[in-house]
Amino acid sequence: MNKINRAFVATLLLVATPAIAATEDVLPVNSDEISKYRDAGEWTVRANETRGTCFISRSDDEGYLVQMGFTKNSQYGYVGIFKKGADVEENDEAVAIAINGNLYIGSVKKLIHGAAGGYQGGYVVTNDRQLRLDLESQNEMVIFPESPYTVTVNLKDVRNAIFEARKCTRELQSS
Repeated sequence: MNKINRAFVATLLLVATPAIAATEDVLPVNSDEISKYRDAGEWTVRANETRGTCFISRSDDEGYLVQMGFTKNSQYGYVGIFKKGADVEENDEAVAIAINGNLYIGSVKKLIHGAAGGYQGGYVVTNDRQLRLDLESQNEMVIFPESPYTVTVNLKDVRNAIFEARKCTRELQSS
């Protein structure tokens, strides 16, 4: 409980209008040409040939899919959370992410088209360096959308996966 109280003290704003505008051409969609680059522990690094960037993803036994990536210039990052068969309407929704005793608050850009394989959900876009550092140093992240459920994401091997995604993006951009 003390960790959550510290989290509220460390509340940060995640999403700003310029962030969403700057990344609309980077967020993956199910019609993009996406291939597997390599595995990094429990994460899969994927190359998005359409957008010229790479991202990491993993799914769990509860039907959730998580995607994380960066813009081409690495100025902004995103976390996507999707669920198979979710009923999603296209609009924005408040969301909080608790990680490392910090609570990040913003809005998620929900997407009707979702990800391949029947997943639907949305993305949180951020330019907060501390969120990336927290992701790379912790074992789990908890996402609290407006809906009455929370999602706990296992972050095992995420640091190496983020490194591999950056390497993949550099390779895509140099070809």
